[in-house]
Amino acid sequence: MELYKKLESGDIMTASFSLTHIAWKRILIFLFLIIAPNYLVMQAQLAGPIDDWIGLGTAVDLVIILPLLLYFFGFKKRVSWLVLCGFVFWGLLLANWMIPYEADAFLAYFNHSIILLEASVLMLELFLFFSVVKKLPFLVEAYQAEKKTHYHFLSSFSNAIERTFPFKGARLSKFQFTLRVLATDIAAIYYSLFSWQRKAPVRRHAHDFTLHKNGSYLGVFIMLVHAMVIEIIAVHVMVSMYSHITAWILTALDVYALLFIISDYQAIRLCPVVLDEKGIHFQKGIRQYGFVAWEQISGIEKNTMTHENLKKGRSHVELALHGLEKEQIPHVLPLKEPVEINQFFGFKKKIETIYVKVDEPQFFKETVQSYLRHQK
Repeated sequence: MELYKKLESGDIMTASFSLTHIAWKRILIFLFLIIAPNYLVMQAQLAGPIDDWIGLGTAVDLVIILPLLLYFFGFKKRVSWLVLCGFVFWGLLLANWMIPYEADAFLAYFNHSIILLEASVLMLELFLFFSVVKKLPFLVEAYQAEKKTHYHFLSSFSNAIERTFPFKGARLSKFQFTLRVLATDIAAIYYSLFSWQRKAPVRRHAHDFTLHKNGSYLGVFIMLVHAMVIEIIAVHVMVSMYSHITAWILTALDVYALLFIISDYQAIRLCPVVLDEKGIHFQKGIRQYGFVAWEQISGIEKNTMTHENLKKGRSHVELALHGLEKEQIPHVLPLKEPVEINQFFGFKKKIETIYVKVDEPQFFKETVQSYLRHQK
């Protein structure tokens, strides 16, 4: 899961989330003030023998109070309510570990409530699934039409969703966002399980540029998969000593994360950056995808920004893959005006600059310059 820690937040349709938005000092203070006293009471029993009512207080602290404090005061800007759900889930896991059996009589109510919440979310996803199935013929038709103008699956499918489910209004547009999340899930399943026999297509009227062949990203991918497999086994064994249900929930989440890591690499392999007479089409794994027209690009220049400096900025996209050592990105494409692209799990981001590191950098530069000259 470390690969996808940067989630989007704030305005659900436009704003991007960065680690700089996290109020680290406040989070550490809340964690210390809530966890440390409860640990001393529950595990060290410094306040004397404990009973079910004391266990109830600890459960409330960890499952309700701490998540609310982290959600409302742990960030410098408002984040998605899904983050609060994640805090509640991890608070429940912490409560199950911290509260001993002689004080866990009320803990079952919290476990059942979270299971009910998860069931409610599952029911919502099933409702959306059947809504999609009902309009599946129209979605397929729209997808086939979008494939003629978009080279990559996520761009084609996301635009097909917007055409098939044209929700209007700010509130209903969030359902469209949910459907784009569903598109990411479908892409993850497809690329991780059903794309192994496919090869990157050969195009006659466009130029393809791969990102992964000449670098050491394959080694990073193998390392991530290896680490995730070990984590799945180790976490399941350790957590099952306290709760079999929690162990299987964590295992399912870890397997889900593993599928995303595999699908991301498969999508990188099958979805090169494409240049045609309209502009630049890209899908960086299943993390980012979009289109930038030539009319919106002011030129191509040599990049002088280091990787450390690039991490400080938020209004750009990196079409580059790195190994354990971060290499210098050779090219930068400044934009004449901000362009909106799609991010992981359906979030959107406005960019002003594109940094590019492909396997054929000189040919990429010449091709971009050629297309830009034809626009003048």
